[in-house]
Amino acid sequence: MKNYLLIVAFVFAFAACNKNDAPKPESGNIVGTWELRLFTTGWTMPKNYDAGNGNKYTFKADGSYTKYTQNKIEIQGKYTLTPTGEDNGTKFGKIKLTNPDYEDVYSIRTDTFTVGTSVADGPSWQYIRIK
Repeated sequence: MKNYLLIVAFVFAFAACNKNDAPKPESGNIVGTWELRLFTTGWTMPKNYDAGNGNKYTFKADGSYTKYTQNKIEIQGKYTLTPTGEDNGTKFGKIKLTNPDYEDVYSIRTDTFTVGTSVADGPSWQYIRIK
């Protein structure tokens, strides 16, 4: 009986292993590379951006960021996040960037990062995680 249970346990353990199970980013974690996909404002029509457009941010765990425009480095600096809440898996708060100094609201979910808000006609930029 013990051998039977050992075999069953081994089969379940082997079946649970999957080499395609890459670690998934934690929801609300900004570390990674994000590419611009949508710009909105209350004054104009939304502008969509195709995948591979090269307009992106890379945020590192050490608090540094790099902004790319058409795959060329435009700005590098530091960032800080000040979380203010969470709703149904989406975290939100304030983001502060240096070089130049810029502060705005953000929301982040595993694969979508939005800076700004189009409430009261303000601009917002939506990025999709690419790495």
